[in-house]
Amino acid sequence: MTTLSIHTAFVGIDARSISAYEIFFKNIKEIDYVLLNDCNKAQLCLLDKDAYGFEEKYHALVYNNPDVYILLLSLSEHQCLRERDFFIRKPVKRDVLQNTLEYLCDLILKRSNKKEHKQLCYKSNDSQYDLSDKKPPVLRVVANKSINTKPVLALKKEKKFKKTSVINAGKLLEVENEECFVGDNKDINGGDPSQVLMVSYKPEATLQAIIKEACKLSKQKQQIIELSVLNTVFYFDYEEQKIYSTVGPAKIRPLCLMLHKNNYQFKTKNNVLRNELHKITQENKSNKIKKATQRQSWTMEGFIWLITLWTSRGRIPMGTDLTKPVYLQYWPNLTRLASIPHAVRIAAFLYNQPSSLLMVSQTLAIEQRYVFAFYSASKAIGLSDIAQRNVDYFFMDDKPKASKNKSILAKIFNKLVHLSNHSKIDNIA
Repeated sequence: MTTLSIHTAFVGIDARSISAYEIFFKNIKEIDYVLLNDCNKAQLCLLDKDAYGFEEKYHALVYNNPDVYILLLSLSEHQCLRERDFFIRKPVKRDVLQNTLEYLCDLILKRSNKKEHKQLCYKSNDSQYDLSDKKPPVLRVVANKSINTKPVLALKKEKKFKKTSVINAGKLLEVENEECFVGDNKDINGGDPSQVLMVSYKPEATLQAIIKEACKLSKQKQQIIELSVLNTVFYFDYEEQKIYSTVGPAKIRPLCLMLHKNNYQFKTKNNVLRNELHKITQENKSNKIKKATQRQSWTMEGFIWLITLWTSRGRIPMGTDLTKPVYLQYWPNLTRLASIPHAVRIAAFLYNQPSSLLMVSQTLAIEQRYVFAFYSASKAIGLSDIAQRNVDYFFMDDKPKASKNKSILAKIFNKLVHLSNHSKIDNIA
């Protein structure tokens, strides 16, 4: 019988605990867990969330090894953001760890032949889920609230939505991995500066600011600008309003979670490069490439919107006044932008009447993080901003703006009204 092997590594776990895990792994006969010192080459990585410098280690691991499966260990409850992230609460129970590893092994080794392996099934309430499905349910470990507290496996079936459904279409209540776009912050008291600070971020020194600077340089020089950030290369073509990258979203998003001070540089490229960049657009139309990891192209507006969502994650730029009205300059083409929950409702509300972000959240009865995410992204592309003058919101036009696409009868009627008004003025004079 051939023994299957999985390359495994530990991050942030002390030597004593590693020795205990090694003994545990050796007792598993079906799988040979090969322990590596380099986590970037591992298929499975055990990461201690309570260890010092966890955030930096986690983001570096995801960036350098995006395909790795990560088993997070922590004393407190944790919400996994990546599809390949799993969580076990400490202290780790032997049976829980063994069940989780069996599930992970099934994913890593991709045992597609049902006749050659035993199907792993778990029961949650009265439902039974087959872990050999193409899209396995989301797995997380929770604690039972009974007196004899035992961690149990809770399985959450992935929701499917009908493409033809139009009910609550404007609300767009669920987006896959929405925490990556809008975060998970709770609502705050807008009158408490300390709470406002908790949902604020500084765009400076983030990938969002660097991307906008590259766009500005391309506009000023009327040439293609090459941006290099941690071995990731972007090309900015302001003339065609396009941005190209040598990697896909899976490797770009981790760059939005860290600060960049001296690890990037700009280069001016000849516009002859444009023909070569057009090949990336053609590759994107192919269904054979892995769009999550391979090079891609975006519209400039759509890419800035996406990067800002990943960077802000439901927060507002530092210094934003939550009491002042926010205006929307024009109706956005949301079909060309990364979707977030309630985007259509927020846009409609602000387009109809400038209002404060807190009022939008309260009136629409939605969580503030959705409104904050929409504002941060729309501000980044110049779609909206805070009203700076009293006249901007004390003397708002009661009448809607005239539409350019008027019918002929409407134009004739307006002309007659205009002539009638002038004739009255002449008579009074």
